[in-house]
Amino acid sequence: MSVDAPASPQARPRSQIKAPVLVADLELAESLSRAADLRARLSTSDSHARLLVRLHGHPVGSVDVGFDMFEAGELSTIVWAELGSAIDRHFRVHHGFSVGAIPDAGFGDDGRESCSWRRAVTTPLPSAEIVINTVKASDQLARTVSSALDQDYPDFRITVVDNRPATSGVPALLAQRFGAGRNIAYVTESTPGLGAARSAGLNASSADIVAFTDDDVVLDRSWLGWLVAGFGVSDRVACVTGLIVPLELEAPAQLLVDEFSGFSKGYEPLIWDLAEHRLDHPLYPYTVGTFGSGASSAFRRSILVAMGGFDRHLGIGTPAVGGEDLDVFVRIVLGGRQIVYEPASLLRHAHRREMAAFQRQVKGYGSGLTAMLTKHLLSDQTTRRAVLRRIPAGIAYALSPRSPKNMRKPREFGMRLSALEWAGMAYGPIGYVRSRMAG
Repeated sequence: MSVDAPASPQARPRSQIKAPVLVADLELAESLSRAADLRARLSTSDSHARLLVRLHGHPVGSVDVGFDMFEAGELSTIVWAELGSAIDRHFRVHHGFSVGAIPDAGFGDDGRESCSWRRAVTTPLPSAEIVINTVKASDQLARTVSSALDQDYPDFRITVVDNRPATSGVPALLAQRFGAGRNIAYVTESTPGLGAARSAGLNASSADIVAFTDDDVVLDRSWLGWLVAGFGVSDRVACVTGLIVPLELEAPAQLLVDEFSGFSKGYEPLIWDLAEHRLDHPLYPYTVGTFGSGASSAFRRSILVAMGGFDRHLGIGTPAVGGEDLDVFVRIVLGGRQIVYEPASLLRHAHRREMAAFQRQVKGYGSGLTAMLTKHLLSDQTTRRAVLRRIPAGIAYALSPRSPKNMRKPREFGMRLSALEWAGMAYGPIGYVRSRMAG
C-alpha cells in the first residue's frame, strides 16, 4: 500500500533548536500515540525533542519536533517526510517488501527476529570482550559497566582498564557496585594515555573479538552483537565501528558537541578499504572522522595484535592529546584490510556539558589529527610521500570556509572555536614529538 504523505507539518531545522532538548527513542513497531507522553517531559512549550527513530530496534534516523508535534497523525507525517525512504529501504532489506506510510498503530512486532544481529552472525559465535577505559571511579563508570553486563550477546567478558590506578578508586567502586563473581576483570596501566590503556586491554584479552569503549557511555543491549555481526561482511574485515548518539542535550555545549564532533556517520552500513570502497577525497584514508570512533569500535584481536596494537604515544592523556583511534583506522586500511561501519551497533555518549571542556575537546581533535599525521610522516619513505602529497589538500580542507568540514559547522561554532581547532593542529606535531621523547 502506498499513500501520499502531507507536506506539513515539518521537523524543526537543527539551526533553530536550542538547549535543553529532550532526547528519546521513537520505536515505529509501537503505536505512535505513545509518543504523546513525551510532551509532558518537555520543560516549556518552546522546547524540542530529538527523537531517535527505530524500527524493530534498528536506528533509521532522527527528527527534531516541537511541543505541538506529538499527535500521532502529525508525528507520522513528520517522520515519513524525513525518513520515509530509509524506512521503506529497511523493510525491503530485512523483510522483503515495501511500505508507503507509517500506520498509526505502528508496524507491530512481526518480523522483529529478522532484524536481529543473530541473523547476521554465523555459528559458532566468536568469543568477545568489552574493554572499558577509565581514570576514576564515578557513577558514569558504574552506568557504563551496568550497560555492558546487560548485553544480549551470549559469550563475552568485560575488562575495565584503570589508567590512573594510584588514585582512581576504581577497584572499590567495582567491588561495591558489582561484587564478586561477576564477569569483570580489572587491569591497570600506569602509563598515561588512551593508546597505552587500550593496548593494555587488548593484551589482557583472549577473545576473538575485542570491543573498546569509554566510561561515559550507555551501551544499547545489542551494541556488541551488531559489532560482531559486522565482521561477517567479508574475511578482510579487521574493524567494525558503531553509531554514537547523545545521551542528553541539556546544555548548549552538548548541542555543539553533537553537531561538530561527527560521532554519527549516518544510518546506513558502510565499508571502507583501499579498493572499491574508498572515499572520493584527496586526503583519503587520512580523512578524520570517516571511519568512526574508538569509543565504539571492535577488532579482530589477532590482527590488532599483529599490528602492534594502539600507539602508546597517541591519545588523550599524552602530550599528543588524541589520535590513537585515527592511527589504527588508517593503518588497517593501508594494510589492505576493511573497516565496516554498522549503525545498528548503538551507544549513547554523555557529551561534555561545560563550554570550556568542549573548547579543550575541539583543540584536542585538531592536535590528535596532526599528531597522527606526523607519526605517519616520520614512519617510512612510502608513507612519508603519501602524507606529503596530501598536505596541500589537507590545509585547504582545514581552512577553507567552503570545505565540507567547515560548511557543516553550526553557526554557533564561530571563529574562536575554529581558531582553537587550528591551534590544536599547529600543536599536534610538537605534541607527538614530546610524547615520543617522554618514552
